[in-house]
Amino acid sequence: MGDDAAKQQGEAAEREDRDVLHRDPAYFQYYSQFQHQQNMLQDYVRTSAYFEAITLNGPAVFKDRLVMDVGSGSGILSFFAVKAGAKHVYAVEASSMAAKMRAILAAAKHNGAASRNAYLADRITAVNAKIEEPRLVAELPRVDVIVSEPIGVLLVHERMIESFIYARDKFLRPGGAMLPSSGTIHLAPLSDAELWNETITKARFWQQHA
Repeated sequence: MGDDAAKQQGEAAEREDRDVLHRDPAYFQYYSQFQHQQNMLQDYVRTSAYFEAITLNGPAVFKDRLVMDVGSGSGILSFFAVKAGAKHVYAVEASSMAAKMRAILAAAKHNGAASRNAYLADRITAVNAKIEEPRLVAELPRVDVIVSEPIGVLLVHERMIESFIYARDKFLRPGGAMLPSSGTIHLAPLSDAELWNETITKARFWQQHA
């Protein structure tokens, strides 16, 4: 590759980096707040299902493996992965929750054996970035396992599925594992007169004549 072509490629990568960094600031600000992370952590069905899936598959899938947690939030899945025996976890989080996760990890390291989270020390790297940032391909290694909580309303809302698949294509080693690896959408018709009246009333607001 010539110098000019390499320079153009580098400039294109920098532009893409800037575009990614400034995309959806309100979305990431929302998830940087403790109250929203708490709401997810207190979803017992969600959190316990991930805990069981990760820890029960520890010996076969996670033990001594490199793991990536995409959209790690508070880092709960990363903590589960380490508990399941992961060699190291790269927790990628675009919001400022990444800094809060680093504070937890620093406390685990500096307090030594006295720390309630001593097992986390030096086992997790919090990466404050969107997974799509081109620079990460050079900065992060390929991993054996990718975990994420990408499930929005009707599975695809918030478009985290796209980031999950991007991570698979860029960072998962051949033969690696993803958790979750599949999803099913169930639909059923229903009738809700109160909701229909509320919706149609809002719609008719715009049909009024002056």
